[in-house]
Amino acid sequence: MRAQDPASMKPGFYREGYNVRCDPGGLATRRGTLCPGALNAVDYDTIYGTGLFSNPNGLEWLAVCVSSGVWFVRDGEYPRFLPLPDTVSYPVEFSQAFDVFFIWRGPDVEPLLWHGDWAVYWETFPAPPTGSGRSTVPNAYYAETASNRMLVPYGKDRIAVSDIASWTAFDWTLNDFQVNQGESDDLVRIFPWQQETIFCFKRHSIYRITNFAGDLSQATLTRLPGSIGLVGRHACCQVSGTIFFMSHSGVFTIDQELVNTPVPSEFPVSQPIRPIIDSINWNAANLIRCEYRRDRVIFAVPLKDAVRCNAVLVFNIVTQAWESIDSFANPDFRIDDLQKMDYNGERRLFAIDRQLGVILLLEAGKTDLLGQTSDDEYQIQSAIMTRGYQGQASRSFFRRFDLDVASWNPKLTVRCYPDGNNAKTLISEKTADRARYETFMQARWNTMNSNDDHANPRRADYSVALPVMLGPHGIQIERNAETTERYAVNLKARYVQLKIENNQGYLNIRTISPDCYEDQREPRPHT
Repeated sequence: MRAQDPASMKPGFYREGYNVRCDPGGLATRRGTLCPGALNAVDYDTIYGTGLFSNPNGLEWLAVCVSSGVWFVRDGEYPRFLPLPDTVSYPVEFSQAFDVFFIWRGPDVEPLLWHGDWAVYWETFPAPPTGSGRSTVPNAYYAETASNRMLVPYGKDRIAVSDIASWTAFDWTLNDFQVNQGESDDLVRIFPWQQETIFCFKRHSIYRITNFAGDLSQATLTRLPGSIGLVGRHACCQVSGTIFFMSHSGVFTIDQELVNTPVPSEFPVSQPIRPIIDSINWNAANLIRCEYRRDRVIFAVPLKDAVRCNAVLVFNIVTQAWESIDSFANPDFRIDDLQKMDYNGERRLFAIDRQLGVILLLEAGKTDLLGQTSDDEYQIQSAIMTRGYQGQASRSFFRRFDLDVASWNPKLTVRCYPDGNNAKTLISEKTADRARYETFMQARWNTMNSNDDHANPRRADYSVALPVMLGPHGIQIERNAETTERYAVNLKARYVQLKIENNQGYLNIRTISPDCYEDQREPRPHT
């Protein structure tokens, strides 16, 4: 959260956060990424599009389009391949209607469909019966499914709506709509919502189609108030009944305050991180991705001069505050797609780099494994800038700071920033000795665990390094060491901020307590 005066921020908030998460129990280094073998068993080379296919048995497959065809991958099964009739060298999109899977290849290339039979490859759309008055839905970049119909946007702002349960044919005289009330604005995304409502996001406006069910002659088109729109097709997601979306003015929401009355937020929820929003490369805004998992909404964005998404903005739904700016140590890694699918019995979020051809599982492990070898493993570098801690008076003498932390193989740097002064380094790249005990005169731990005593209390760090013996009692691989760090400050200031950086392992900050007193002189004892 940004503030002109760091001392005016509420307790429990912090000024800046990088690669961190705020969970019950403290502010911690975010979890890492994994490169699942089942999803990366194929050398994809360049990926041109991804999507989800769910077969009639409820099994989800991640569809990965490459130049020669489409790979279908999922956890626990060997990849399957369906060749395409021609070579792909352009972005594609996928959609599904019941058991029919579609690949959309743009306005100049005919879309294809597949019925879920591994023995039958992609097929062209069947022609409507002669004399039926129907036409085949037009070529398009993508399509959506709502009310048992396929909605196919084409042209600048037109939508072809298929017949009910007949996905490839539509009545061009009755079910061809234009989303426009006289303005020159491109249609960006069709977004099916609840209660027979469809949102049509344009660049600088949002329209709502109601009564979208059955006989479409009763459907109505209204424009929502405001001049905000959507920057890219995948820059929005729905969390329960709330839609989060990225506009050129920042991140906004659409909520339902009354029945059938969705209202866009008057001010952007991204206002506290306005400097970060201003640093987005808006020339590449169409590549912004948005998705959510559990209590967080994430936006993959291209910051500064990046032409593909190189950072992730994390919004905590519970605290209603921006939590972190996530980045990755590999300078070549980018996020081109975000997909949510079943993995190991749980709904998980995946990031796809199309140029590197890798599919990564987010929020797993303590390091970023951005490939399938040890050379692709990177430490997570987390940092926070705290709020301004004040004393009892307008200016106080800060003697020290106490930090209650839980850590695992950390490398810690702490700097303090008093008002109107330069930074003072309190500790620089401090590591924890995994063999040392905090107990006085206790012998050092054998790092091979030959005494089978890894769980002994009050050790400075519980991380291990190979070679190591498991022993009958085993090893708690991710056990954290809990300590209280004390750092001398000895500065007079109105407030003091701390910048806490951890360049490896894991750090969880439980509490931060300043030790200060009002008088600028040393207190005198009274007898």
